[in-house]
Amino acid sequence: MTQFFNFILTPFENGHAHAGLILVSIITGTVMLFLFKLTSNQQAMKEVKTRISAYFLEMRLYNEDISVVMASQRNILKANMGYMKLAVIPALVMIVPVILIMVQLNLRYAQVGFRPGDTAMVKVKVEEGVDVLGNRMTIKAGRGIEKASPAVRIPSLNETDWKIKLTDTGVHDLTLETATGDVTIPVYATARLVPIHGIFKKASFWETIFNPGAPRIPKEIPVEAIEILYPEMSFNWGFIDLSWLWSFLVISMGFGVVLKFLFGVE
Repeated sequence: MTQFFNFILTPFENGHAHAGLILVSIITGTVMLFLFKLTSNQQAMKEVKTRISAYFLEMRLYNEDISVVMASQRNILKANMGYMKLAVIPALVMIVPVILIMVQLNLRYAQVGFRPGDTAMVKVKVEEGVDVLGNRMTIKAGRGIEKASPAVRIPSLNETDWKIKLTDTGVHDLTLETATGDVTIPVYATARLVPIHGIFKKASFWETIFNPGAPRIPKEIPVEAIEILYPEMSFNWGFIDLSWLWSFLVISMGFGVVLKFLFGVE
């Protein structure tokens, strides 16, 4: 999945975030619409919507008869519940690809890389029961990175923090050295729209799904997570700034609604 998104979004890496997000959103809206059509009972949905329209018409024709109006409202509620029941299976089918797509977009459009001269916080959270003050770990900065502060140990959070400074562009290595082993993680100092991993954990099924491609912390190292705090990315649409998530939802759903009327999907 990551390699596929690398392929389709490579043309948009050099400052074309809006175009890349729009492309993925349009493709997603189109595919999800046809997936919904294939996995739903379109005839049953059409009948339910026809009944709902009839109940609304009934309310308008007999608006002076409170008993008829109340009955129509109850019938509309029941019909809506029936429509939602028909939509459950298609929604469950669609949620899997949508989540996988959102994971890939989050890697590319949630954060921006650092620039030379920027400083960043590196947080290392140790496992429960590990003495933060007694566990002597350190970081080793590779090319393009300098340590900007000594270690700050916070026993109440089971955490040790450092501040680093970026001195050059590129993807640089930062190594956490512990008594039981080392782990090297990437630090992104680039304006290119590449996947940026801000948090690193031990290997697990959920990490594979929600943080694909990130280096894993070896089991023997008593560290729960390593986090690097990157600046957040936002999308300016001329009149409003939105996160990638809201931009994706609005564009994909809006395009899906347009196609819904064009292709007669209930």
